[in-house]
Parts: sequence; C-alpha cells; structure tokens
Amino acid sequence: MITRQDIVAAIRSLGVQPGDLLIAHSSYRSFNPGDASDRVEGGPAAVAEALIDAVSPGGSVFVPTYNYGNDVWDPATSPSYDGVITEHFRKLPGAVRSLHPTHALAGVGPDAASILANHDKVQHVGEGSPLWKLWQRDAWVLLIGVSHEANSVAHVAEELLAMPYLDRRRTAHVARPGGAAEEVILRRPGCSDSWAAVLDPRLRAAGAVREAMVGQSRFLLMRSTAVVAATIELLKNDPAALLCHRCDCDACNSARALLRRSGG
Repeated sequence: MITRQDIVAAIRSLGVQPGDLLIAHSSYRSFNPGDASDRVEGGPAAVAEALIDAVSPGGSVFVPTYNYGNDVWDPATSPSYDGVITEHFRKLPGAVRSLHPTHALAGVGPDAASILANHDKVQHVGEGSPLWKLWQRDAWVLLIGVSHEANSVAHVAEELLAMPYLDRRRTAHVARPGGAAEEVILRRPGCSDSWAAVLDPRLRAAGAVREAMVGQSRFLLMRSTAVVAATIELLKNDPAALLCHRCDCDACNSARALLRRSGG
C-alpha cells in the first residue's frame, strides 16, 4: 500500500522543496487503485494532502479545477472535471478557488490568494492569469500519471506569441445572486490531444524532465519556464505544432483555418 508519506518522499526526491510553488495535474487511476498493493492509503484525499506536505512549510500548491462550461459556474459548488484528486483538493481547509467560469484553479498556501486573484477578469491563461503568474515565478509542474496533454502552462507560450488562432469564442453561464444564470462570452481554449508527442521529446532532450515511479503511477516534474520555452520553440518552427490531426476536432480545424487566413 502507498502512503501519503511515500508520495511526499517521491516528490521531494525529484527536487521540490519547502517554500516552492507547484502546479499538479493528476490521474488517481494511474495508481491502479483496484490492486491492493498499489492502493493509496487514504485515497485521493491523501494524494491531495501530500501535494501540500511536499512544499510545506511556506510553499503553495495549485491544481486545475476546470468545469469546461459543463455547468452553470458557481465557485463554491461547481465540481472539478479534472479528476478526483482535484475535487478533493478544492474542498480542503484553506483552499482558495479562482473565479474563471470555465478554467478555474484551486490553491493552498500563502501565495494562493494572490496567484488566483482576478482570474475572472483575464483570459484563462493570458497575462495576469494564475498560470501566467506561476510561469513568471518559475513554478514546478508535476504530472501524476498523466502526460503533457494535461500540461496547461504550455498555453502561456501561445499567449506570448499571440498565436492567430487564439481569438475563438464560446459562451458559458455564471450563477448570480437570486438564482439567475448570466451568459458570458469567453475565449475558447484549444485542444491538447497531440501535446505529448511533440512536447515530451523536446523537454527530455533539454534535460528538463525528472521522473519517479510511485507504485504504478509515473511522476514527471519540470519547471514551468522550461515547458513554455520548449513550446515557444515548437511554435516558431511550426505554428500548427500543437494542433491535433483528428478530422473531427473542431478546435484544431478552426485553428488551422485561422492560421491559413493569417498566412501562418
């Protein structure tokens, strides 16, 4: 059985220290919880708590708690669609959640409130967003049993380069006092289905990825600045580098059309 302390030890062995900033993307299924020998004692809540332990004292941890527009957005009650670890994390004592209607993050620690502030007033990964602030401060990125399809900080590179396909729009609904739901128009995020194939080799070639196994779950750790730098290189060489090749992917098909229109 895997303990909370085992998870903390693994994260610390990769280089995370007390006082650090960390954003974690995770899959609880990667621990193979159906196998008793690989089960996490305390379940997904223990993993969420281990993330905080790994940077304590003095550090702050963040996780995505995106609802992707699936529900009328209420930061107190809208569930996270990014896995059970993130759903437990957002409910922890002291957790703060940003107010972006589709791509909110949750955080715990002394920097959580300032990092998450005003997310509803900016693009979900644009300048002033939590991911932008974490990139500016060179936060660690931890992938627990997931690959770069989940590595949201790479979107910062698209913002820095002002990629022509960014200005796509969607609607979402936000709960207002009295039970009303207000429709808001937001930038539509892109697809990340192809990111592992293009990002992982470049990051590994740069020596930017640290790796450990916890039971059957693979932990990958890297600096957010390394992720953004690698993504910028990819996009400068090929503006369509992050777009998938599924014929039914509306996001990537529309992005390619916008690139063609811009001459990219």
